[in-house]
Amino acid sequence: MTAFRDRALLALSDPVALGALLSPTGASGDRRLRTMLATAYDLAAVRIDTVTGTRVREIALQRPLFPTARQDGVWSQIVPAYSRTELTLNVPAPARPVWIDVRAGIDVTLVAEVDPAGAESVVTRAFDDFTTFDEFRARFTFFDLDAFLAEHGISTVAELKDSFHYLVTDIRLRTPPPFDPGDPANTHTLPLTLAAVVVDPFDLAGGLRATRLVREAARSLTVPPPAGLPAEAGEAYATAVVLAADGLPDGLTAADVEQLCAGEGVVSLFLPAA
Repeated sequence: MTAFRDRALLALSDPVALGALLSPTGASGDRRLRTMLATAYDLAAVRIDTVTGTRVREIALQRPLFPTARQDGVWSQIVPAYSRTELTLNVPAPARPVWIDVRAGIDVTLVAEVDPAGAESVVTRAFDDFTTFDEFRARFTFFDLDAFLAEHGISTVAELKDSFHYLVTDIRLRTPPPFDPGDPANTHTLPLTLAAVVVDPFDLAGGLRATRLVREAARSLTVPPPAGLPAEAGEAYATAVVLAADGLPDGLTAADVEQLCAGEGVVSLFLPAA
């Protein structure tokens, strides 16, 4: 039952064919690329407006991943003096490798609005001109004044003034200019690595397990943050399952599979069985 896997490897070894599968055209294509980006990067400070294109840089077939295990131990001795040392080793686990059927380096071009972050101004000033408790409450609405007074034994406004110095800080955040999707400054290219596993015959649970193993085995890999965007690197690999387009069980549609996989951060790619 490897005929489909072999044909899939032949088809996906072509950067043009893989690039066509990962095109942002249509709702499905856009969703696939956004799923990949969300896996590869933390884009909390970035709003993706549109994904405009992809370029497959390189493709490698049948690449193994060797999981790394953590082993903890303690080394103790009694003579000549008692000592205790904790030892941690990260060593290859005594297990079979996790196989990636197709590993591809991909550049994704997108138009995005970036949170400007930071403060435009910060002003701190004393607050000591209040004459009633209500004025104090109105200025510090987040503050439980009654509990504070009871804790410090304060009963008058004068005692409240004399007991502490009160400061108010006003922070004005930066206001971004109106977003212009046509501005070249808002176009960015993000590199990512896609690890795809071919499922033959159709086995959705098996495909999701295989992609989960790939992501777990790749946790020890370090990925640099992207240049030009306030984002942190996420998973080392975005993952995909490759399925036969005509191998779906009765009652299950490609849209159902795409929705389920996307919910797990996995891209689903469909190829003809023959």
